[in-house]
Amino acid sequence: MFPILRLTPDMRARYRRLLPIFGIFFLLIVIFVIWFDWNMIKPYAERQVTEKTGREFTIRGDLNVSLSLNPMISAEGISLANAEWGTEQPMLDIGKASFRISLWDLLLGDVVLPEVSISRPRILLEKSEDGKRNWDLKKPEEEVEPPKIGRLALEDGKLIFRDPKTKTDVHVTIFTDSGGDAREMPLNVTAEGTYADLAFTAQALGGQLTSLTDKTKPYPVKARVEIGTTRATAEGTVTGLQELASMNLKLKIEGEDMSALYPIAGIVFFPSPPYEISGNLTHQKTEWAMKGFSGKVGDSDMGGDLVFDTGGERPILRGDVISKVLDLTDLSGMIGARKAPQPQDSPQEKKEKKASIEAQKDRLLPDQEFRVDRLRAMDADVKFTGESIRNKELPVEHVHTHLKVDNGLMTIDPLNFAVAGGNIVGSVMINGREEIPTADIKIDLKRLQLRKLFPKMELTHGSAGLIGGATRIKAHGKSVGGLLASADGRFSLIMSGGQISNMILEIIGLDAGEVIKFLFAGDKNVPVRCAVVDYAITKGVMATETFVIDTTDTNILGEGRISLLDEAIEMKLSPEPKDFSILSLRTPVHIAGTFKHPKVYPDKMLAIRVGAAVVLGVLATPLAALIPLIETGPGEDSDCKALIASVKQPLKTKKGHEKKTEAKKPVVEKP
Repeated sequence: MFPILRLTPDMRARYRRLLPIFGIFFLLIVIFVIWFDWNMIKPYAERQVTEKTGREFTIRGDLNVSLSLNPMISAEGISLANAEWGTEQPMLDIGKASFRISLWDLLLGDVVLPEVSISRPRILLEKSEDGKRNWDLKKPEEEVEPPKIGRLALEDGKLIFRDPKTKTDVHVTIFTDSGGDAREMPLNVTAEGTYADLAFTAQALGGQLTSLTDKTKPYPVKARVEIGTTRATAEGTVTGLQELASMNLKLKIEGEDMSALYPIAGIVFFPSPPYEISGNLTHQKTEWAMKGFSGKVGDSDMGGDLVFDTGGERPILRGDVISKVLDLTDLSGMIGARKAPQPQDSPQEKKEKKASIEAQKDRLLPDQEFRVDRLRAMDADVKFTGESIRNKELPVEHVHTHLKVDNGLMTIDPLNFAVAGGNIVGSVMINGREEIPTADIKIDLKRLQLRKLFPKMELTHGSAGLIGGATRIKAHGKSVGGLLASADGRFSLIMSGGQISNMILEIIGLDAGEVIKFLFAGDKNVPVRCAVVDYAITKGVMATETFVIDTTDTNILGEGRISLLDEAIEMKLSPEPKDFSILSLRTPVHIAGTFKHPKVYPDKMLAIRVGAAVVLGVLATPLAALIPLIETGPGEDSDCKALIASVKQPLKTKKGHEKKTEAKKPVVEKP
């Protein structure tokens, strides 16, 4: 039991005498507080904040205190100076700020502000050209815990962010809505300006501002952003907003070109057609992940997992992407294909794209320069699979690639296309660590079926045969066209066994008698003994070393050159028939012109023959007119084994020494 305090009559008398004194003292305190000019302590408050921050702090208006158990303190015209290098003063300006402070919690050692109201704040956040930040204030001598805030009201807030290095200037309006429909997400944010030199607009809703100070509580957000031609919507939560400790957002992003994401997010993609991607974006530590995403790029569906990690020496993109139905034209940006002007382009951009296409109109090989700076900006390790191909006119069945980038060194290995019942398998290495990229390209053709390779050509519907080949190229250049224009290496093709349409051979040989016969009697197949095409490539010029198509009917011999530099063709195909045709008009055929505009024409010998036939037709009997057309068939069977062996081994000079080429001759297996 607690003892009961009993007052004696003397003690009661003493307290009665002191009570008026306490009352008068309390009344004097109240009168002092009421009549005290709190502006007198402004210099002290300004001096304290200035010393703590290292920036001049001023209160231009009145400082007032309203007494209660939770006193209300208010001040008008508050400002904090900007850094000396800043574009304008001040960094912070507040029309009016007021807050209540809990005296009971203050006595217990905690700073609790049950109510905070800020009116007409204007905040300027900016960076200098050399990366300095104006919000980096003088560091406190000891860590100070921020006050606990109960309710925060924000009226007509303005925030400006400037970064000249990234060409960013954004103006933000912020206010809180206390209406019934906005209780869960009372924060309203609208923004406009330029981001990375692109037009920028945004609208966002957020939760209670007071929860922003809780680093462990997920903060709800809902936003819509448009930067240039890229548009995104997001809804979810962010934890530890200041440090972006973690994030979980439903994200939908769409735009005209995925390469436009680089100046926005620092992620490098190849140029693409319009796209739309959606998925769940999560963030932990240095990883940003979008797993299980789905969407479309051009006419191709896309899905899979992507992880962007910023924690290393360079950021790295890892992923596994699958397209169930792939349109190959959607990958044209990988080889530098030019894009036509788009409706959203500025007049200057449209003009530049039109000029670019005009300069390329007579060329076929892409000459769009590689973005070497982007190749060095980010590493990558991404697998891509196209399970089926939309382009039915092409004999491609599916594709699988694995792309890696390491400090500007890009490798695509494997590069595997299932084509015409066989495979085109290879690897591509482009070294972008130097100012002018170098390349090492290896491509093998394995068991391609001729009838599937040209499915729409009626002349080969009955054709058969397997095609194999190999290409080895070393080159340097700033574009795909530039690489090929400087290439050294070898290109070889072999067709072994099978059959090829006799119609094709007769057309090449201009054997009119045979053509007439097959037009009425139908096409037939002629066994192919051997076909070998072998080009040595030196400084972008392909020169024939072997070009023989050997069948039981005709030998076709080829010679000439193909320039990858000028995109020019100078080839001659000479048919050597093994049969006898009284209506033979066999003569060499020339292929000339450019890749974009090739020309095919017969050798002048044909004109001489036809001219002689016309003369004889006038001067002699009709039978005499057939004399120049008689051909005895001088072609001899080629040794297929020897031809194949010549491709497998380096060519020999007449003295028996190996013929030197700029790159080692590839070994081609018989298909």
